[in-house]
Amino acid sequence: MKMQFANRIANLEPGAVLEILKLSASGKVIPFAAGNPSPETFPHEQVAELAHQILKEHPVTALQYGITMGHEPLRRMITTYLAENNNIGDDDDLLITSGATQGIEIVTKIFCNEGDTVITENPTFIGSLNAFSSYGANVVGVEMEFDGMNMDKLEEALVHEKNVRFIYVIPNFHNPSGWTMSLEKRKRLYQLALKHNVLILEDDPYGDLRYFGEDIPAIKSLDSEGIVLYVGSFSKVISPGLRVGFLAAPRAYFSKLAAAKQASDVHSPLLNQMIIHEFLKRYGFNDHIGKVRDVYRRKLQLTIDGIDAHLSGVTYVKPEGGLFVFCRLPDHMDMLTYCKKAADAGVAVVWGSAFCVDENEKSQYFRLNFSTPTDEQLVKGIKILGQVFDEMNG
Repeated sequence: MKMQFANRIANLEPGAVLEILKLSASGKVIPFAAGNPSPETFPHEQVAELAHQILKEHPVTALQYGITMGHEPLRRMITTYLAENNNIGDDDDLLITSGATQGIEIVTKIFCNEGDTVITENPTFIGSLNAFSSYGANVVGVEMEFDGMNMDKLEEALVHEKNVRFIYVIPNFHNPSGWTMSLEKRKRLYQLALKHNVLILEDDPYGDLRYFGEDIPAIKSLDSEGIVLYVGSFSKVISPGLRVGFLAAPRAYFSKLAAAKQASDVHSPLLNQMIIHEFLKRYGFNDHIGKVRDVYRRKLQLTIDGIDAHLSGVTYVKPEGGLFVFCRLPDHMDMLTYCKKAADAGVAVVWGSAFCVDENEKSQYFRLNFSTPTDEQLVKGIKILGQVFDEMNG
């Protein structure tokens, strides 16, 4: 029997994400490719203790169906944190999601008909591109600058593109670039969205992972008109395997968001939500995140030192946080060939074009993730990358 797929899914392939995860999980290469948090930051002993306690004291709550919006004590805790630290929450409600990616998918589901336009930074997170494509959206990329999306190009896109439903951005320590959007650009982005009657989807999985410099207000904190939806996650700061994220959105949209979530999975796993809540209550988020930042600050510095020592022909912007360094090869070198030779030499990096709206777009960049490798792997892997660079640069 020949199966006929739905139009919206017929041309959708796992593509680069699957290849990155397969390569990184193989154990045969030094894993600079996947954006996995370091196991060094996982509070596994505390999680084991809390899971045992929850199942002993609250087994019915943990194992029974729950409400779609999420575990109420966790929702209240996140709402308080966002209000105190990000000035978010007065006119919003909060939905617990199965990771931040589900929040992005749900927003796309409720706002985009097939053929509607989503404007995004170019390059951007592969998972978001897949979510947009899965609903038949017309995805339009706007080029990135070191301080965020090119706002003049964004304005051109808003004027000329039809049926723009929302603008998707990762303003803090962007994936893949590691760059951070300036406050000036955040303000202009918000004003452009207001002017053209378009929503903003702000994806902020890395916002708490700042190692240098000063915090910049979230775009959502500027939102006086209810046009910004804000997605966050505990994947990068506690555990990706627990799959607990959240979506803060204006109340006007909340019933539709909850209905779309309910159609996907009824609710996110209660046990996992309860573990996150009890962890935050008992151990404190600020104390935990301080330890995580210390680990990644060290790993980032090792990475920068290695690049400076062994990849002197590569240019980059030192990120102030997050998990990635975006490295640019000289114009005369072929980026895809370099990434393949690096993999053959035992080091997996991600080719820059994988993050582009059009994967056939030429890119001179490759992405280094510094959180996944051990310190020893960081040092060794960058030396190998330097050797491959020198061989090709001849």
